[in-house]
Amino acid sequence: MIRRPELALVTGAAGGVGSATVRRLVADGAKVVATDIDEARLSDLEAETGAHVIPADGTDREAIASVVAAAVDQLGGLDAVVAAQGAAIGGTSAPKHGDLYLKALDVNLHGSYFLAGEVLPHLAARGGSMVFLASTAGLIAGPPGTVGYTAAKAGLIGVTKWLARDWGPRGVRVNAVCPGWIRTSLGEGAMSYLSQREGITMDEAYARTAAHVPLRRVAEPEEIAGCCAFLTSSDASMVTGHVLVADGGGAVVDSSTVVFD
Repeated sequence: MIRRPELALVTGAAGGVGSATVRRLVADGAKVVATDIDEARLSDLEAETGAHVIPADGTDREAIASVVAAAVDQLGGLDAVVAAQGAAIGGTSAPKHGDLYLKALDVNLHGSYFLAGEVLPHLAARGGSMVFLASTAGLIAGPPGTVGYTAAKAGLIGVTKWLARDWGPRGVRVNAVCPGWIRTSLGEGAMSYLSQREGITMDEAYARTAAHVPLRRVAEPEEIAGCCAFLTSSDASMVTGHVLVADGGGAVVDSSTVVFD
């Protein structure tokens, strides 16, 4: 019989994948605490799912510690933590973009690292697991103007592997999910730019982006939430330090060969 987490914390819960993960874990029977900086969307999620919500800045180390303490107090412990916070913050290697680079690291890497330090002892107490939402941008170069995002997601993959090694002997599994393009507000920013530049619809922009992806489509948030749910369940009981790529096969395509399709 599959054992699913009973007590879960989801960060970045107001975002597309974060909110979908909250819905999935609740549907699977978990009691969930959801946190994000977006209070309005968190309130809507609470009304929809019944999850206990705690608004907080996921880059503030003291705020993260307070959220974890409140979550443990509310739930009585933690079986699973899904760190889904992130933002596509622009910037290049130009000196004038240095602040953007550091902000991208704070949002996409440092906050999740601080979170891990707070939750891992609680997960060890119950033999739980942690899932980081990384990105294929951490495996290959991200889109133009996303050097900080790319660096942060690559760093998050490294943190995942190190924590899996460090905490495995204490019974904690740590994994990462690397989506490609997803239909979320984060993805729509890039699609909106492409749509306006090319004079095409948003759906056409998504289709053009996925034209050479083997599955020929982008992901829905619920599909990535399903990956997170799998990694927190007993079906993945022997999986740790793994980077699960969920991009419709995009990462296996050699771009130099697409002219032959």
